[in-house]
Amino acid sequence: MTSYLDGLTERDLGTLAAIVGAESDGLAAELRRRPWWIHDLLARPDVFEKVLDRHAHPADVVSPFLLFSVLMHKTTEDLREATYVSEWVGPQSRMPLFDVAPLQEFIEDPGRTSFLTALLASFAVPEFPPVPSGPFDLYGLALWLDQAIPGDRIVLLRRLGDLSLFLTGVFPDHTGARPLRPVDAERLGRTIGMTADEILALCDGSLLFAGLDALESLGSRWYGAAVLGGSTPPVVGDVATRFRSARRVLNHLADRYLHRLETGWTLAA
Repeated sequence: MTSYLDGLTERDLGTLAAIVGAESDGLAAELRRRPWWIHDLLARPDVFEKVLDRHAHPADVVSPFLLFSVLMHKTTEDLREATYVSEWVGPQSRMPLFDVAPLQEFIEDPGRTSFLTALLASFAVPEFPPVPSGPFDLYGLALWLDQAIPGDRIVLLRRLGDLSLFLTGVFPDHTGARPLRPVDAERLGRTIGMTADEILALCDGSLLFAGLDALESLGSRWYGAAVLGGSTPPVVGDVATRFRSARRVLNHLADRYLHRLETGWTLAA
């Protein structure tokens, strides 16, 4: 549970302290003593309102991690009470999805919601990978897998999974209806030992959710491969088995909140 606290900057703690009427040092000490209290704090309505205050630019007030932490806690609150969510069915098109139990199961683990928060923050201020490729270049990252040393290979597999989840979760309109080209499906599928039939399914243009299905399949497998490689947090394997639920949680967060904000950070598609 300390991962949320670890991600906060001194400015974040000062902002939170000002909202709740506390001293920054006192709040930090209290959170170190009771780290689980960070979840109650981030879920407070006044914290949500102040962090997303339209009269202040979020990038001038809080770090990406705190912004996404607040949005994730609000999303968690939404989904606990939801009887349906909006599911992507095409560019700018959504339909009600009433099977919300898998999403509610996903959000009940703070480790999984913390994972999604950190993932979003990592794309707001991306670090460059250990190979000559851009942090948002799915095909470039995959190209270097076979040439990377073992430690870097695990990093790349994890980042490929992250990028797949980010693209399908935050930008489904951009990725959802696009089947992979056969040459791209071959290149990506071979990185995790997919069979010829599995690779063929990645570029099946007859499917309504062709792009989402392909990236969900690849992302889950990349996460799984990263875990098998060792030195990867167990939560990565946990999310790998719940990849679709993770994507839908991010869809809700992005549609309901993120795309309505001018954050000041570049979230590249």
